Amino acid sequence: MTEPTPSDDTSPDETVLDELSRAFGGDGGPDDPVGAGRAASERATITIGGEDLPDAVYLDEELAKDDSSGTVFIDDDGATDAIGPKEATSQGIEPRIRQRRIGVARAAGLRRLKWVALGVLVLAVVLGALAVLGSSLFAVEDVSVGGNVYTDPDELQEVVDDLLGTPVLLVDTDGAERQLEQIAWVEQARVSTDFPDKVTIEIRERTPVATMSGADGLFRVLDRDGRVLDVIEGQPVAFVLISGPGTLDLATGEFASIGYASAASMVLKLTPDVRSRTESILVTADGSDLRLILTRENGGPVEVRFGSAVGDTDQFDKLVLLEARLEDLDDPTVSVIDVSTV
Repeated sequence: MTEPTPSDDTSPDETVLDELSRAFGGDGGPDDPVGAGRAASERATITIGGEDLPDAVYLDEELAKDDSSGTVFIDDDGATDAIGPKEATSQGIEPRIRQRRIGVARAAGLRRLKWVALGVLVLAVVLGALAVLGSSLFAVEDVSVGGNVYTDPDELQEVVDDLLGTPVLLVDTDGAERQLEQIAWVEQARVSTDFPDKVTIEIRERTPVATMSGADGLFRVLDRDGRVLDVIEGQPVAFVLISGPGTLDLATGEFASIGYASAASMVLKLTPDVRSRTESILVTADGSDLRLILTRENGGPVEVRFGSAVGDTDQFDKLVLLEARLEDLDDPTVSVIDVSTV
């Protein structure tokens, strides 16, 4: 059937309107809008194709709202992959959009996998480095010790032997310090490592201040805390002798009772004048009764009664009072000085 050709006097607008009317089933008249004379199900569908489709979601409920309405797609590249009306009005997401989403998800998963692989690689490198540094390649070969004078060399060597051959990164410095401080003469120890194979030990020894005799006839050397630093046969004249009731057969490293520890602590608080005159200290095991025995040039010894002398504050107060009464030592008739009541 030959389509009518518009007359020459027909305007371009009328020509276009007439073509649209024939395409969509209308008669092109003013009372007949384009396509209005045809059922909705018979309307033409223009499909859209192309590679640059947007990531749109075709909602099922929107597609199902009006099955009678036509769906228009525009194919801008003329390819044969355009979606037809039947496919477009089906439930679900358009296949190419679904494929694109799958591709995006795969790309994101691949990026995550790359980061995980990188993290595993870094962790493996770190663990490998630690394994090498913790191996025998970096074992302790040199241990230097300082500050030791009276510290038992055999006990000290035991600690040194434990450190030798240990990887530097695995040296337990805290444990070594605790082991060293178990040695009687060691008051404080500090152990430090020096990569790749050195360890340094610094020792601060205790200061001996007094001595006491045990039931076995041996003398114990005490520090200010009453710790037994050494056990010797003869009486060391350089230290103040502490005596009192009870058996004191203590071993090296043990601590004397609180009375003897208080007496040893007081020795460090004596002024040079009093210290030069102190012959010995008498004390009970609980420290409730402490007495100083002082010597003088004229006359016999003088006994200074402190009463209880447990605690630094109590000792200082009573020693200050004693210092003020030292002139009484020049009186040959004075044999007792009582400073127990401050």
